[in-house]
Amino acid sequence: MSRRPARSGMTARRRVMNIRRYAMKQMMRCKACGYVMSEDRLGEKCPACGVSSKAFEPWTDPLSPRRRFLIDLDMHPIMLHFPQALSVLVPVLILADQLLPLPRGIEVTQAIRVLSILVFPAAAAAFAAGLVDGHSRFRKIGTPALIRKMVIGSVFLGTAFALSLTAFLHYTVEPVRWTLFVLALVGLGLQVILAQIGKRLMCVFLPGK
Repeated sequence: MSRRPARSGMTARRRVMNIRRYAMKQMMRCKACGYVMSEDRLGEKCPACGVSSKAFEPWTDPLSPRRRFLIDLDMHPIMLHFPQALSVLVPVLILADQLLPLPRGIEVTQAIRVLSILVFPAAAAAFAAGLVDGHSRFRKIGTPALIRKMVIGSVFLGTAFALSLTAFLHYTVEPVRWTLFVLALVGLGLQVILAQIGKRLMCVFLPGK
């Protein structure tokens, strides 16, 4: 019982140390393309556009170290890939199992079921990461763009839940394969809409602590 608080305290101290270490770095910005990097990693050329390192100038981050640290973790962009990949794999496997002469030894139907069940947990994790990312960028989640994302994201969560629940309740997916197919495609379409909104927010943030 006494070890858990110690471990959590140690984790908190490491997190604080990482944020402080991040804040102590001198950042440099390329005047040609705007690429930002720490001075200790600057070589002879800009990693992005290839111009001479002489084009770099000192740059002060307009965000607090804590907010910059959270944003640079890229939790939301990384988490998005999981429901996207699952939403693609489910209909692809359904079509492949239906149209191609796949060996019966391959448990394609069970793979479809497992992947479908995983869609909702992956979507929920991406949604939660999006809330953290949005709050880190704009210090609130009530902006028009974020509200629109949350509304569409909630619809996607509902679709993902229906997909996962349908697969969970049917050990054999043959009777519901086309239901899973449609739900996966609808979820994929909603994710495309979310990506179109999100890509405009990737490089913007509200300055301050």
